[in-house]
Amino acid sequence: MHRSITMNHRRCFLLAVTAALMLALPGCGFMSHLMYWARGNPVDAKFPGLKNKTVAVVCFDTNLTGPGNVADALAKSVGSKLALNVPKIKVVEHQKVTDWIDEQSDHVADFKDVGRGVKADMVVGIDMDDFRIHDGATLLRGRSRISVKVYDLSKGGEVVYQTPVDNVTYPENGPRPVTDNEGAFRSLFLDILAKRISKDFYPYDKAEDFGLDGLYTGD
Repeated sequence: MHRSITMNHRRCFLLAVTAALMLALPGCGFMSHLMYWARGNPVDAKFPGLKNKTVAVVCFDTNLTGPGNVADALAKSVGSKLALNVPKIKVVEHQKVTDWIDEQSDHVADFKDVGRGVKADMVVGIDMDDFRIHDGATLLRGRSRISVKVYDLSKGGEVVYQTPVDNVTYPENGPRPVTDNEGAFRSLFLDILAKRISKDFYPYDKAEDFGLDGLYTGD
């Protein structure tokens, strides 16, 4: 409920700003712009193919060559967002994924092996090459480098979707003092990464991409 209220407030704010700007412009385009903002700015899924599928979400930190605390937290968050937003998807419980990996006698570093092990139709494989929340000793600023591949196990593990390496920085407009709540900052940065990954797989409102720097209050 809180998220819905926040989104509505953000859209109302953007609508008010747009209206003020459009009033200053000549011609009859004002109403069309106003109607555009009123109904939002929907963005289609880049890859809608997870619908009706059993999907495992796996994240490997390439520096650790396997799952870890941050990688696990990111995979779990992405899975939760997919379960909420992708129609008729069945996301394999994250604990089942981590249990299967822990039970293997050999080191696991192949997304397809994990997917087959937990009987998934598809695997959303996340490579995390970097994750930091400190910008020097006295400042907080999240930085991560991630890429995603989707493997279709019904096609022998074929890669059916992939993204280029994405360098993510938060906040973009300057770091925060390290005296702020570091745990809350870390959780928010992980959530931003999870949303950045998961929104490729379902439609969303473009307005959600704006004003991210204002999400963190330091509380």
